[in-house]
Amino acid sequence: MIKNPSDSQLPRVKEFAQKQYIQERLGPQQLPFALPVTLVYAAIFITGVVGNLAICRVIAKNASMQTSTNYYLFSLAVSDLSLLILGLPNEVSMYWQQYPWAFGTPLCKLRALVSEMASYTSVLTIVAFSMERYLAICHPMLNHGMTGLHRAIKVICALWIVSLLAATPFALFTKINYLQYPEGSGNELAVTAFCAMLKENIPKGFPIYELSFLLFFLVPLKIIVILYILIGRKIQSSGNELAANADSSVHRDARHLKSRRNIIRMLIAVVVTFFICWCPFHAQRLFYVYGQDLKFYKQLNEWIFDFSGVLYYLSATMNPILYNLMSVKYRAAFRQTLACATRRRGANRRRTMRETVTIRTSSLRESVVRVRNGCSTELYPITCEMNDVEKNSYTALPTTELPIAASPEIPRRHLRIKNKSLSCSSDDYRLIRSSNDPPFERDNTSSL
Repeated sequence: MIKNPSDSQLPRVKEFAQKQYIQERLGPQQLPFALPVTLVYAAIFITGVVGNLAICRVIAKNASMQTSTNYYLFSLAVSDLSLLILGLPNEVSMYWQQYPWAFGTPLCKLRALVSEMASYTSVLTIVAFSMERYLAICHPMLNHGMTGLHRAIKVICALWIVSLLAATPFALFTKINYLQYPEGSGNELAVTAFCAMLKENIPKGFPIYELSFLLFFLVPLKIIVILYILIGRKIQSSGNELAANADSSVHRDARHLKSRRNIIRMLIAVVVTFFICWCPFHAQRLFYVYGQDLKFYKQLNEWIFDFSGVLYYLSATMNPILYNLMSVKYRAAFRQTLACATRRRGANRRRTMRETVTIRTSSLRESVVRVRNGCSTELYPITCEMNDVEKNSYTALPTTELPIAASPEIPRRHLRIKNKSLSCSSDDYRLIRSSNDPPFERDNTSSL
């Protein structure tokens, strides 16, 4: 026989029953594997942010990289950054505290809006980029008439607007929800507040998850597969035509064959990565809609939720690798941007140096032109003090004229020097002297 609890024990019994009810409905407040998942997400966050920021900087700082194709990649990097910066921290916080939601209704809706918009923009940008590559390879004449930076900018703006409109219903139907205890009593428990878009929040008959799966996964995947099959066939046929040409060299054929294989591998990698990263995400949503009546729903949903979340955010890290790091041109532009940034920092530390440098060798004063940061072919005015003997010892060279600001006792004159193209190397000093001048020591690392 079970004794009835005393009056002093009733509050504890009710509190225990309430906690048990909350845990049965919402699960544990801290999700399993919170620490290992956080470490994985931290690695994804760091690599994704660094990779996408590098893409944005390289495209913005290099005029040669500012093409219509790279504008699409710039938009893709921005959408991936938005997803990582605005979505991933909230995802991590949910593993440590599912409930109560402590950031209010505006941030709850903004979280849903930004995450959906960024993911939709990434998918649509990949489709637009694939279409751009298809036109460039399979229909170059048509692509020549349609290309242009202004056109690419308009398409990118349209993609962001479409993504915003498509993500708006998710923001409208997402809200802060509460459990009622006892169930149906109308007594909402503040400690159970959680931000989510439940099925009861969605208007009846509105297939929001199904439309998202169809329009932003199934249709884009089909378009990408078809375009890349056509691109692969075009590349294959072009390679066969080149191989049939008897005048082509063996070295050129081998190089073309290697390039063709690399392109086909990248196209296959893009399709496979797109499917792997996005399929579990949409599968988890559809499983939430149609699988709640299954006995093993809770266990399987937790596993799919963890797995799909990692792949969902991993896509923002894979995009820089697939579309940029595999490009020889991008790697060269990245190295150039990094080298120039290093040289500029070094030049900033030497701002106190005078723009005009005079080197004394024996009784002569050598004129020096300083090239800033090693990344510019611009030459700067120099100041030169010479007597009549020194002036006669200099030889005029038939290249660019530089205005020389002479001292008060010497009239203004021009001195011709050689103006060579410079590479992004270490800061150097350009010496203007005659072959009759006595030799002097100089740094062997400087390049003329």
